Amino acid sequence: MKIITLMENGTIDKRLKNAHGLSLYIEHDEHKILFDLGPNNNFYYNAEVLGIDLSEVDTVIISHGHFDHGRGLKKFMEINSKAKIYLSKNAFSKQYKKVKFMYIPIGIKKPKNLDRFVFIEKDYSFSQDMKIFTKVKSLKQIIGDDSLLTKSNGNYIIDRFDHEVYFYIKNNDNHVLFSGCSHKGIENIVDTLQKDENIKFTHVLGGFHMSHYNPQDLIQTTYLESLGDKLEKNNVKTYYSCHCTGDKAFNALKPYMKNKLQRIKTGSIIEL
Repeated sequence: MKIITLMENGTIDKRLKNAHGLSLYIEHDEHKILFDLGPNNNFYYNAEVLGIDLSEVDTVIISHGHFDHGRGLKKFMEINSKAKIYLSKNAFSKQYKKVKFMYIPIGIKKPKNLDRFVFIEKDYSFSQDMKIFTKVKSLKQIIGDDSLLTKSNGNYIIDRFDHEVYFYIKNNDNHVLFSGCSHKGIENIVDTLQKDENIKFTHVLGGFHMSHYNPQDLIQTTYLESLGDKLEKNNVKTYYSCHCTGDKAFNALKPYMKNKLQRIKTGSIIEL
């Protein structure tokens, strides 16, 4: 399996364009997969620079309904006419970020033609090697973000992220989990899926949604210390962190997780 980061907040290659968002290109057996599509069309630009033909992609998974993971959808559909696009049935719901007294739309625009879309209502299996998981309960997070809202019956309410899905690939002895932003908590997601699905993940890739971590908050700091210690001791070999984890949270976790925690950026390549 090969995983190439087409879009992330940072970059390891000056030829590539980075932005706040995520897009991963995955080659697994005969499949060519995109996990998320970034906040703009730069994922396509970067793919061209890296010699990746996105017209050959056969599977797209959009992890949740925020623009920084799906705004490249229109461009992708222009350049690729065959890939099935998998996402939650709620992925096109109204999403907002509250900034002071403003409610800023942060959702994904729904295309007119939905022929290639597969809307996920429950766990979905492509095969024994590839699955999409949906059944993770929303828990109040110690490092939470109450500015993320959705709209229901005309009212703005706290988003419980029923539009978030997680992608799993079994590759030989590797059990790899992809999570776009882990809004329901990386600890909660990994624990729930390992228990319910009887899977011991070897690698986890994605954002941990901790970019708003406040190092002056003793409760948050203590939580990160205990989380880092727990993740270092569990069965996962490597956590590849990116995007919304945030530098402060990454640096707080790193002393506890050591080499088990790695940072990926635009242009990063992982081979498993």
